[in-house]
Amino acid sequence: MTLPTHYLITPGIGEESEFFAALERSLEAGTRLLHFRGKGLEREVYAELARRVLALSGRHGARVLLSGDPELVITLGADGLHLDSKALQQAETRPLPEGYMLAVSGHDLASLQHGEAIGANLAVLSPVNYTSAHPDIAPLGWEGFAAITAALKIPVYALGGVSADDEQTAIDAGGQGVAGNKGYWQK
Repeated sequence: MTLPTHYLITPGIGEESEFFAALERSLEAGTRLLHFRGKGLEREVYAELARRVLALSGRHGARVLLSGDPELVITLGADGLHLDSKALQQAETRPLPEGYMLAVSGHDLASLQHGEAIGANLAVLSPVNYTSAHPDIAPLGWEGFAAITAALKIPVYALGGVSADDEQTAIDAGGQGVAGNKGYWQK
């Protein structure tokens, strides 16, 4: 499976029309892999929005990973599932059949090795640099990121205090590229 050098993680929905206009611009700018987060949304609302994200992304040839429910991935025809660090800790087996993509997020080598063990296709490692999203977790730095990626067999994206400007640095450190929306989300 060929993966791009950036993995867009969508921001909060906010105003729907603005969100979908920004998503369209992001896809036009080259996004080909994205995680539709929809954090805090009720399942039915998330499912309806995910249908729209999938339709729009499909027109641009982009693959979409959903949050949370593996059944929703299958029902809606998404490309895969993204497990955040808490969901990864709780997963004992691969939550989807082979053929679907599985992405996992973690903050250390042990968590991403667990992701590898349950059959993840890719990982997101954070925080590489300081970020207000995880003020309680010490940043890994690029050396820490490189050490962890070297110990894994699956592709790893850098997240946390990084942006599109750090893409080559992430690749030079052994990563696949950068995950997130800074520099990729076209407001």
